Amino acid sequence: MGIAAEVRHKRILEQLSSTGRIYVKNFSEALGVTEVTIRRDLSTLQSEGLLKKTYGGAVLTAPEVITSVRYRQTRKLRAKRVIGKLASALVKDGDIVYLEAGSTCYEIIPFLAERKELTIIVNSLYLMKRLHELTRHKIIIIGGQYRPDRMDMVGPAAEMAISQLGGFKAFTGADDIAIDAGISGADVVTVGFAKLVLKRASEVIFVGDDSKFDNPALYRIADIDELDYIVTNSHPSRAWHHAAKEKNIKLIYPRNKTHPSGEFRNST
Repeated sequence: MGIAAEVRHKRILEQLSSTGRIYVKNFSEALGVTEVTIRRDLSTLQSEGLLKKTYGGAVLTAPEVITSVRYRQTRKLRAKRVIGKLASALVKDGDIVYLEAGSTCYEIIPFLAERKELTIIVNSLYLMKRLHELTRHKIIIIGGQYRPDRMDMVGPAAEMAISQLGGFKAFTGADDIAIDAGISGADVVTVGFAKLVLKRASEVIFVGDDSKFDNPALYRIADIDELDYIVTNSHPSRAWHHAAKEKNIKLIYPRNKTHPSGEFRNST
């Protein structure tokens, strides 16, 4: 079985970020796929503005930091939009919510437009690209050290600011979720900040597509016991249903693939 397109795309972008250039012949041999396949991958990534095709290969069209943000935004976009709509149903008029600086939380924002008198807390300029349009809501931006590759703010100033807040619903994506390992992340700075956020939250909602399940990342953020909801784009496994029932976590996911955006199950 060949390497999935999504995995190939990720490796292409990683190679470009490292060397600035990629050659079709060399990369097709490295991945064990045809040159036609790699050229097709390059065309797809070029259409998304992530690279520029050249004779025999491709180069970056923008700095690495911008490529990183764009790639996370386009990856599994349809699934994230389904999750965004389902997760938004947990937000009621007058709520205080924290949205993590991630592309899944980014897809929650359009569905908050019709809510009234929300207070939305973020540490992300990426999320502010959409939030600035929601003028009926109060937006709190957590300041700190800016990281261009993630378009977020972290560090001591951000940690001090979030420690002064509380009583909010926290929507977190993390990198992975597993029954035994909990939710986890690969970036130690992001993980440290996420731990503080969850400690201050009154309710914690994990939002993540099916690729994030059962593949723990390096740093643990929290056990799943600390979660109130898990929102995803497909039917969780029987093991997850059992764990959710045991730990009183509500699972929210589409009822079926035909009408994924309008129906969901709420299972405990």
